Amino acid sequence: CMKGSLPSSSLTLLVPPLRMMSAVMWKVVRLRNIKHYGKVEEFVSLVTEAIPGILTDRQMRLLTLALRAKVTDPEPR
Repeated sequence: CMKGSLPSSSLTLLVPPLRMMSAVMWKVVRLRNIKHYGKVEEFVSLVTEAIPGILTDRQMRLLTLALRAKVTDPEPR
C-alpha cells in the first residue's frame, strides 16, 4: 500500500457511499445550484486525496477555478 492511499479493502467499503455522494454532487452541478458549489469542491478534494491520480493537478486546478468563478460571478455570459 502506498503511503497516504487507502488499502483496496477500504476502497471497497467506500464505493456505495461514494456513488451516492457522486450522484448528489452531479445533481448540484447539473441543476446549477451555485450555493452548493463549495460542497462540490470539497467533495472533489476529498476524493482526489483518497484516490491519488484520479485527476491530474491541472484538472483539479481548472475545476476548482471554474467552480469558484461561478460562485463569485453567477450570471451567465
